Amino acid sequence: MQYPKISIITVVRNGEKDLENAIKSVVNQSYDNIEYIILDGLSTDGTLDIIRKYEGQIALWKSEADRGIYDAMNKGLDLATGDWAYFLGCDDVLASPTIIEEVAAEFTLADSIYYGNTYLKKSNRIYTGKASKWNIPLRNISHQAIFYPRSVYKQKKYNLDYKLAADHVYNVELYGRLREHFVYMPKLISLYNDLGMSSLNVDQRHKKDIVGIVFNNLGSAVGSYYWFRVKLSNFKNSLKGGK
Repeated sequence: MQYPKISIITVVRNGEKDLENAIKSVVNQSYDNIEYIILDGLSTDGTLDIIRKYEGQIALWKSEADRGIYDAMNKGLDLATGDWAYFLGCDDVLASPTIIEEVAAEFTLADSIYYGNTYLKKSNRIYTGKASKWNIPLRNISHQAIFYPRSVYKQKKYNLDYKLAADHVYNVELYGRLREHFVYMPKLISLYNDLGMSSLNVDQRHKKDIVGIVFNNLGSAVGSYYWFRVKLSNFKNSLKGGK
């Protein structure tokens, strides 16, 4: 696949503060075969004015009600026509004007899930390195650093039961079923705002279910290891709280 189409999807609601930087990082890419889709959740600020400013460089945009970020992301996957789909947050930016050209050159296997790294701006660190069945339950793969092939994103959608961490469930389930299709690229894909809702809040349903999800998808050895790590973390946090 010499010049695969890359669908980049941004979901936003009331993002006028940051959205223009995200859009610029996409429309200024050196790679031509990009389908840029923006889904707005009925913003009440100046978000729509920003989108309209760039609509000549946006393949498709809509402003309509949704049931949360993952519902909007699922709508984006339904609309996408690319060979691979990628999500860029409204307050994130692509790492460089050539990064899509760089990664597209590596997309040689049509059913592979390609992923790299993202820079966490608040934490001032690179996230997350190469995934394995042992570490993906603990640290996920940032959806600002992963490209899903059409064979995946047209068949599998985000579980709306998980309001803040459906992407973690999505990746754990995929890794359990398609581990050999995950291809790591040691490249910085994006700069990520780790002050967003999912970074600062806990998805209680995810917290309740994730150990079982790991057991079911990655096996009993990994599930037991993850359970132990969770218990150890909880114990350490309780000690800190008792001081």
